[in-house]
Amino acid sequence: MLSLDRRSKAFLGALLGLIVLSVHTTEASEVFPPSVQMPLPTFDYVLDTTILFDANVTEDFIPGPFGDRAYFKFDKGNITDPNTGALVANFVPGLGGEFGIRSYVNGQFYVDATVVAQWADDGKFAYFKLHGIGSLDGDPTSTFYARLETDSPNRQDLVDKFLIWENLLLPPSASPPNSIAAYFKIFAKNDPDGEFAGYQS
Repeated sequence: MLSLDRRSKAFLGALLGLIVLSVHTTEASEVFPPSVQMPLPTFDYVLDTTILFDANVTEDFIPGPFGDRAYFKFDKGNITDPNTGALVANFVPGLGGEFGIRSYVNGQFYVDATVVAQWADDGKFAYFKLHGIGSLDGDPTSTFYARLETDSPNRQDLVDKFLIWENLLLPPSASPPNSIAAYFKIFAKNDPDGEFAGYQS
């Protein structure tokens, strides 16, 4: 029977590990076959949003097991057309807010917000659910995915699309008195989803 000393066993183990890693790396680097068509996503800039928070908003946290839980209410807000500036919707006072977590592990802010708005043209209501990641340090910014629910016939194209919000929180010195202003840009995915074109002959 073949007997290996400790160094030989260690070398053999490392060699086998490299072989396995090489096989997996080769498999992962293979390109998709022509029948798998997945275009890179592109987005349209569709809406602007402005929100006014309480002046002490960055202090409104409850300590918890995972981090500091936010409880930011939206004092006032609206949605506008980015091309004309025309009013598109107003936030509904007293509904929704930001309930994300500032992590104890990495200090990042994990967005978990709800926005309820009323469209200006048809009076229908909109519900946005937001999840993302950002920071409350320096110039606070975040990027997050949004899901829209509404029965407004004029907004069903947005209901069916993947939405991204990006925001910037201004310092008190650049905001209206006793408030902190936040500006958001909303983007909608505009390219088709992936598809399978069939088996190759």
